[in-house]
Amino acid sequence: MQFKKISVIGFGKIGQAVAANILRNNLPVVVIDTNTKLINSLLEFNFESNEPDVKEIITNALKSKKLMASSDFKEIQNSSLMIICIPLLIDIEKNINETPFLNCIKEIAPFLTNKTIISVETTIPVGFSRNKILPLLEKAHKKHGVDFYLIYSPERVKSGTMLKQLLQNPKIIGGINNEAAKNGIEAYSYFFPQDLLIQTSSIETSEMIKLAGMVYRDINIALSNQLAQFAKIAGIDTKEVIELANTDGEANLLYPGIGVGGHCTPVYPYFLINSFDKVGLDFSLAKESRRINDIMASYTVDLVDAEINDKKALILGLGFRPDVKEDTLSSTYLLDKKLKEKNYKVFLHDPLFSQEELKTRKFNPVEDIYLAKTPLVFLVTNHSCYKNINWYKLKESGCKVFIDGRNSFDKKTVESAGIKYFGIGR
Repeated sequence: MQFKKISVIGFGKIGQAVAANILRNNLPVVVIDTNTKLINSLLEFNFESNEPDVKEIITNALKSKKLMASSDFKEIQNSSLMIICIPLLIDIEKNINETPFLNCIKEIAPFLTNKTIISVETTIPVGFSRNKILPLLEKAHKKHGVDFYLIYSPERVKSGTMLKQLLQNPKIIGGINNEAAKNGIEAYSYFFPQDLLIQTSSIETSEMIKLAGMVYRDINIALSNQLAQFAKIAGIDTKEVIELANTDGEANLLYPGIGVGGHCTPVYPYFLINSFDKVGLDFSLAKESRRINDIMASYTVDLVDAEINDKKALILGLGFRPDVKEDTLSSTYLLDKKLKEKNYKVFLHDPLFSQEELKTRKFNPVEDIYLAKTPLVFLVTNHSCYKNINWYKLKESGCKVFIDGRNSFDKKTVESAGIKYFGIGR
């Protein structure tokens, strides 16, 4: 197989990592994104990324002309491989918004010739490739096996470690048929180690793998959150329970927390929930897990509200992951909403976001946690900068209660400074 051109469509976090991984294997790439502001910024060498090595790889490739960037789909013409990284999102009613993704498929259809491989890396519902994408391409008078091959390869990487994980996690590939899958495996072997490539028995199997992993994680955390609520009443340290329960070689309990945020875990369970509904099954376990994890911020506020008369609180962290500047579905939004419903004046500190960025998100930012002078302090995001909190100084600033939303601190250390400590299930 000889590559004329590899196109990456969608230049968000995933598309950037995918493009960088191909480029570091010395293959040319065209990236397409309808966000002209993003593309223009890239072309002006103002590209930024908090993913290790991505900025350097992308910028160097742009300078050497191994990378082209455009908002015009015509640039994907004559591509041997097209990798789709357009996100599929849910609306406020938890229904999937398919329109932007399917519009992208319509845009690429005219340029499919001579067995172009279309690889979808976007997380999608089970059956979406065969029942939505394939008919749309056939409606555009494109024939599978003649004009194109359709494969699905789920992205399975986390923010902050994407390029590293791309060379660690097995790369799953499934096709509309066996011929498509085999061509997909051959294509990906140009920029993935052969021993990481795994062909599944069907494209639907590949689609379900990412979803099953996300639902497992969400349910696991929900279980720990409910155990934590009971342990709190029973006077048991949940962290100790989990650490020792996991020593038996069978259990793998995750830790409880103030909530679950991010692009994946709070979103993708609904893809399966909706799929279950369509075939007459009730995925009640996943539904209840989503509910449990989303109420943890509210539960935590109720836990400490009676301790405070002065209705002021400081939240530490907006990012949904430590040391990562991303706030998609961060638990901070749920916590902020609950506190305001209880008539608290809420302040927020996150060193990764500028004061203006926090204001744009309708928060009241503080640059110094010791100047907020609030009796309540909630840790939501365990950024590394918070590991060195001066508890005595925090006490002097007015803090009476510290709520460790990630069970990251030693209770005795915090309380030795005269601050009451609350953990999740501790």
